[in-house]
Amino acid sequence: MLFYSKAVMICILFFYCLILISGCSSKFSPMFTESWSENLALASNGTKAIPPEINDGKMDTFGVTQMPNREYTLILPEEKEINRIVIYSGNVVAYNIYCWDSKDKKWVSVGSMGPNAGRQKAYSDKYKMTIPRFDHRIKFKTDRIKLIVSRAESDGVMTTRTPAKNDRIINQRTEYIQMGRDRVRVDLYDVFTYGNATIREIELYTHVQKPKFE
Repeated sequence: MLFYSKAVMICILFFYCLILISGCSSKFSPMFTESWSENLALASNGTKAIPPEINDGKMDTFGVTQMPNREYTLILPEEKEINRIVIYSGNVVAYNIYCWDSKDKKWVSVGSMGPNAGRQKAYSDKYKMTIPRFDHRIKFKTDRIKLIVSRAESDGVMTTRTPAKNDRIINQRTEYIQMGRDRVRVDLYDVFTYGNATIREIELYTHVQKPKFE
């Protein structure tokens, strides 16, 4: 009986400690909350963009790029530590992100998005539409960021008998066509085609900690 009483007392004391710790945590944790700087990518903050539509602050404009270089570039007025990159897509579904390393004089890969990855969607009250959005967390000090598109919704497959030298052939097959009494062999090639890529806006943020007092 004595052993049972001690066990009960230990359990009560344990749960009391949990409640006490939880109460302290809820009391003090709001003092410091995660916060972000203003959008460093905006043209109004001195950042240059190629094409310029991707940092004009407007969701109803598109930055359009074509092959062979479906590339987007942001050039900041000075080096900043970038902690968050937000991409509002038009039709882009897969890409790679690079930051310029001024010390080693080279582009460094800091993030990517594949065609099978889940995407967020943000609804704009101002423009009354839902926009695909990709959110990346990084930590890199740089003054230049570029995004290279590997897949867009405008990409597709075209069948041809005469592929070009640099075409990306994804399938080859042979068919026979009856022409009178003769059967003619036809070699067909399924070629992956690249369409235009479109991005509405790219945003850049640095992480800050701001005290929050009730």
